[in-house]
Amino acid sequence: MKKILFLLFLLLSISAAAQKMPDSGFDKVRIAENDKTILAEIIPVNKNPKANPTLYYYWYSANVIHLTQGGFSGKLLNGSYDEFYANNNLKQQGNFKKGLKDGVWKSWDENGTLTQVSTWKNGILLTKPTVSFWKKLNMFKKTSRTQPDTTSKK
Repeated sequence: MKKILFLLFLLLSISAAAQKMPDSGFDKVRIAENDKTILAEIIPVNKNPKANPTLYYYWYSANVIHLTQGGFSGKLLNGSYDEFYANNNLKQQGNFKKGLKDGVWKSWDENGTLTQVSTWKNGILLTKPTVSFWKKLNMFKKTSRTQPDTTSKK
């Protein structure tokens, strides 16, 4: 009986130690300046990417976000990015993936009017909007059902 209780206690202690600790917010940065505030995520990447000499990398070091072409020397921005004006209106919003802009990026003026929407993929600005795979399939397109022309032309 003592052996069974000991094994049960051992299993419970191992499973309790294996639980994920709550996020402490160490992977988020907040930079407050006179004219803007930046909230960015620097979620650790599994493996630092090999820098492409033609791409621009955004990285964080010494409470500053840096932009360099072809390299980086700090924690890569990885996750959401929000930049605000001094009046707390959004200035810019988007996502980073391993230091490169990725997905939809939006920009606003100081009054809150949307001024630009752009799409990025792995640090490259896409000029043509990407079309979903499902929208390319003809079976999901609505067809207009119009009455056939019954008037005859002579």
